[in-house]
Amino acid sequence: MSSFIPENLKESINKEYINKFSIDILKQEKFVPINKQDDFLYVGIVDAENRERRNSILTKVILTTKLKPKVIALTEEQFDELIMFCEEQNNVADEPVLIKIEPLNQPEKSDNQFGQVDQLNQDSQIDAVVPNIRSNNVASGAPPKKKLGEQLIGDGLITEEQLTMALTESKQTGTPIGSVLVKLGFIHIEQLREALSRQQGYAHVESKDLKVEPNVIRLLPEDFVKENQAVPISTDGKTIVVGMVHPDNKQVLNDIIYLTGLKPFPLILTHIEYEKCINNFFETKRETEKLMEEISLDENIIIMEESLWNQVEKEFEDESNIVARFASSLITEAIEKKASDIHIEPRNDKYVVRYRTDGILRQILEVPSKIENLLISRLKVVARMDIAEHRRPQDGSFTLKYNNKLYNLRLNTLPVGSKEKMVIRILRSEMRIVNKENKKIEIVGALEEDIKKIELMTTSPHGIILATGPTGSGKTTTLYSILNRVNNEMVNITTVEDPVEIKLEGINQIQVNAKADITFASCMRAILRQDPDIIMVGEIRDIETLDAAIYASLTGHLVLSTVHTNTATATITRLINMGAAPYLIASSLVGVIAQRLMRKLCPMCKELYNPTEQELELIVSSSEDYDGFIGNKIYKAVGCSNCDDMGYVGRMGIYEIMPINRELKKIITNSNIAHEIEEIAVSCGMKTLQRSGLDAILKGETTINEYIRVLGANNE
Repeated sequence: MSSFIPENLKESINKEYINKFSIDILKQEKFVPINKQDDFLYVGIVDAENRERRNSILTKVILTTKLKPKVIALTEEQFDELIMFCEEQNNVADEPVLIKIEPLNQPEKSDNQFGQVDQLNQDSQIDAVVPNIRSNNVASGAPPKKKLGEQLIGDGLITEEQLTMALTESKQTGTPIGSVLVKLGFIHIEQLREALSRQQGYAHVESKDLKVEPNVIRLLPEDFVKENQAVPISTDGKTIVVGMVHPDNKQVLNDIIYLTGLKPFPLILTHIEYEKCINNFFETKRETEKLMEEISLDENIIIMEESLWNQVEKEFEDESNIVARFASSLITEAIEKKASDIHIEPRNDKYVVRYRTDGILRQILEVPSKIENLLISRLKVVARMDIAEHRRPQDGSFTLKYNNKLYNLRLNTLPVGSKEKMVIRILRSEMRIVNKENKKIEIVGALEEDIKKIELMTTSPHGIILATGPTGSGKTTTLYSILNRVNNEMVNITTVEDPVEIKLEGINQIQVNAKADITFASCMRAILRQDPDIIMVGEIRDIETLDAAIYASLTGHLVLSTVHTNTATATITRLINMGAAPYLIASSLVGVIAQRLMRKLCPMCKELYNPTEQELELIVSSSEDYDGFIGNKIYKAVGCSNCDDMGYVGRMGIYEIMPINRELKKIITNSNIAHEIEEIAVSCGMKTLQRSGLDAILKGETTINEYIRVLGANNE
């Protein structure tokens, strides 16, 4: 090969591409980027016949320039001359004249001599396979400047306290810090993508690009994808876009070239999205579905009432039994989906299974008719219930360990026609406050003014603080947050709960056990002899417990509890109807916190729109509220892969906080009419649940449909 360098080649060198690499790197790797022509970047490489060396250089060029390279083979002398020319031309104009580049006297080669590089030199453009990305002018391959947590704090997305909490959780679970921050709800997945993109210097994958065709997934072996956390996204037959948790891993990129013969184009894939991909791509059939197929093929499953007890006892002893595995898979899948309840319900000719997630029930599967009775019996045996009793309701419970976490499962059966319906409540066992040193009350969705009102209530040395709302509205979590604030070595705190849902260090927590006569009322009497300062009662459900709570508050103790009412003002009426004297309620009550949980809009797919008059009439009751919506766009739910096509991700709280001041004490003593109490409370600054819900809609946090689902339509 001649060592002569044509002058037109020197003149074609584009300083823009030279400056993307340091001269030291070019000298060390012995290559020179020349210029872009016809959508290709021409690159001169010494020893271009060496496939491993050539592919390593081309990978670096692709990652840095995002262009498809074409190879010009250089000798050592030609390379030295070009490098010298580049160093001498530091002041050359940035935009040289484009001249047709011809290869340098290369000997004729067969089509396969350059292997994968020949595939890189085809006419297709990489834009055809690159997802719609937002790179934010990131310089590819740039080294991280800050740790991810520091960067997010600098961006104002998280606080130091949230980072500390996430780091603790990350160390305990082994989950990357970014994924923990998303799971805790401190940042959105989109914010994590953008932060990682800026930190590592690579563009990122979008949610819509993760719906990958099976033929693309099969381009890389499953074990390779799982070992290297690299997921194929798309291909045009010549290039392959790969989502990678570690996109700067050059060895993995070289391995992809070797395995596929395609040019890799790496994009950042967050760890949490990588896990979703693995579940979607390689575990497409749920364990329950596999078991259902196995059941349909198993001819030995025969339901015989006379031998049912013997069958179930064998199943209980044999964990490999198909019915036992099917029952376990229903529960573990519900835990994976963060369901709060499992409903196993009879229909006309079958049983169905539904999960309640974020307050909404969704049908998951139909139970094979062969095992519907065996499934109910299996769960009864595990929960120590009577499998021979079908005509009366029953209660039972058991504990399950899954992914190194304990879960309490409470079962209830109810006769429905000639069959039984079963509901399983899933409770996280021994859940702990992550940052017990943080004494600030943290309630999802609560405004700063709401927090201040609650904190002011907790300064009272005695009295009753009540959290109200329907089952599953977050009342217990609110009370635990208050307990965490008042918990210190100088006070004696005792709780009576059914069940104990969250463990708090330094607090005496009692589990209700009706069979042993450990009830709310009996425990209250015993606790008062234990020199308590603060008492929490899981629920006030009868006059005996209410009398004990009032007595405790009037004798110098702070009592926390819950009541099932719809609003804060309706709580007063409820306590009076239970049998308490109005003057005692006025004297003992410090404040009431009514709350609901609303689903939050998915930040990835929510869309702005103008609400119709018909929609507004369903939620507003005053001209002021109506004027607040006129001319303002609000959001609606759409659905995407990030939210499982639901349009919502997670839940937030809305609150109605009513501190009991002097004016309210007077109206409670003289009148127990709820609407009169509410008028006084609103005039004193209370924000109703309806007002809180409307504010959440205007802020783009939830929708009109969700407001109506939780609070109902306006009927005024």
